[in-house]
Amino acid sequence: MTNKIYYLTRSYAPYQKGGGPLMRTGAVKYLQELGWDVTVVMPNYDSKELIIEQNIIQIPFKGKHIQKLASLFERVGIYEDYLDKWVKDAYEYLENKIKKEDIIFATSGGELGMINLGSLLKDKISCKFVINFRDPLDYSIVNRLKLDNKFHVSREKQEYKYLKNSDLIITSSKTNQNSLVSKYPEWKYKIVNNYFGYIKKLDINKFKKKVSDKLRIAYVGNMGDLQKPEILYEIYKKSNLENLEIFFIGNTKSYKPLQNIVDDNVKFIDFLPHEEFLKFMIENIDIGFVSLTSDYLGACVPSKIYEYINLGLPMIGALPDGDGKDIINKNGYGMACNYNDSNNLIDALKRFQDKVFLENVRNSILDNRDKWFMKNRIKEVNVFLREFDEN
Repeated sequence: MTNKIYYLTRSYAPYQKGGGPLMRTGAVKYLQELGWDVTVVMPNYDSKELIIEQNIIQIPFKGKHIQKLASLFERVGIYEDYLDKWVKDAYEYLENKIKKEDIIFATSGGELGMINLGSLLKDKISCKFVINFRDPLDYSIVNRLKLDNKFHVSREKQEYKYLKNSDLIITSSKTNQNSLVSKYPEWKYKIVNNYFGYIKKLDINKFKKKVSDKLRIAYVGNMGDLQKPEILYEIYKKSNLENLEIFFIGNTKSYKPLQNIVDDNVKFIDFLPHEEFLKFMIENIDIGFVSLTSDYLGACVPSKIYEYINLGLPMIGALPDGDGKDIINKNGYGMACNYNDSNNLIDALKRFQDKVFLENVRNSILDNRDKWFMKNRIKEVNVFLREFDEN
């Protein structure tokens, strides 16, 4: 392959923590294994130094960056995106380094900044420009829905302007793909979907599950209003089941709805490094719990769904209609119900009391978990990009 990929991202492991940075790091790793020359371009949030190491370029903010102020300016329309100032600095650095034969691969976890930067570079260089929506653009309309009721200027105009300038748009959910196609049917040919999957396939057999007389369920990840992990505790209390043990893993100390829980059957564990987290889950957890509490978020697939598949863990989902719920229910990976449907969520807890049912669900996951391995999923992206290389 002659093309070089410039992979634009707001976050990247190990510089930032969480599912998003890990997923982007995995995508770069597997694109490189497929033969692509990938250079990561990201902000340097920690210093005014331009850092270039191996295949990673960290470009600093030249001026002072105050996240809350930049986000406020985005909300009221002074900025197109909270990363606007960084986009200008990054463009000045990159405009004479990227060639026409190269590919700009702009990722988005809801922000517009990387897409804006990619569009500016395409205008200057006439290189190929790919947009990868990990999540829909925040405060754009998805299936006639907005993210929330907080004030934010419309982003439809910006979405149209930058998507129009792209050569390929890769979504991470069919719900978002279908929404974009319905808004922009003239671009149907260039809007595709790729489920990104889990990063590193585990040898589950090298771990030994610790014996417990309780059914152990874990919520893992962000603690916030969009997830409302407290749903798990609420349905546990309403179920009156005594043989359950609940784990909340992540930054629980800053999330008020969990702070007043005092229960011998509820455990709180701080953020774990990824390898430690995987080991802990295999050895201690029977069921993974995943939640999103906005209909808009039906266009998102929580990375924890893929993580649970990798771990061979059956799932209970409190989710809106969309890809996440479909992946769980249609593949027999557990039981996903609407996030407001506490009765069916309680029934799911009770259904998993049946050890035969639990084991059958686990076997369904293990039978085809290879298809969700990012190394396999990204082959679709490779096919899309090869078309650029061949034309």
